[in-house]
Amino acid sequence: MAYRSPAEAELERVRTLFLQMCVRAESMVRLSVRSVVERDPSLGRSVIAADQEIDRLELEVDRHCLRFLATRQPVGIDLRTVTTILKMVTDLERIGDLSVNIAERGLELSAGTGIEPGLDLPRMGEIAADMVRLAADAFLEADGRIARDLIARDREVDELNRQAFHKWLHHMSAYPDQVDRAFALTSLSKYLERIADHACNLGEMVVFLVEGRDMRHGSSAG
Repeated sequence: MAYRSPAEAELERVRTLFLQMCVRAESMVRLSVRSVVERDPSLGRSVIAADQEIDRLELEVDRHCLRFLATRQPVGIDLRTVTTILKMVTDLERIGDLSVNIAERGLELSAGTGIEPGLDLPRMGEIAADMVRLAADAFLEADGRIARDLIARDREVDELNRQAFHKWLHHMSAYPDQVDRAFALTSLSKYLERIADHACNLGEMVVFLVEGRDMRHGSSAG
């Protein structure tokens, strides 16, 4: 087994905690959507409970990163890794929060009857969760090409969200007694669209980490 310095071991610990957070966030997205589609309150409550763990992981990653910066005074790729992870965990925490929002809406919907999510919501959920996994893969493999694939996925989610919005708007007009459910379903689509945006942010930060290119706001996107 190759020798690792204390600094290398600390950095590996940060990376491991970050990847654990990625896995947790992806799982929360998938379970939250399942809780809505399957009308399963127990799944929804499990997502809400899981948010505490992702919050704990965020705090632990922050603590390790700040200690590493203070005690090791890293430069080059080590500095870029730590500072990038500090930004990325914020997006992962928001993905967890949005998954909780989805689960809470699912609890509301499971208590009533009427229009159901259809195929749009599970499709959006699958893509959004896959995007979180792809961002983690890109980080693990230091592969900017994987990260760039997220942009196309994000556009697909945007289009599905637009289609869903118009569909539920039509339902509000055609079925006035279903306005509350249609509005809730519109919110679910928006939450998933925002999750995809955060996953895209993760990919952009991986590109910065690997290539030193800042892809935010369309800069250096070529």
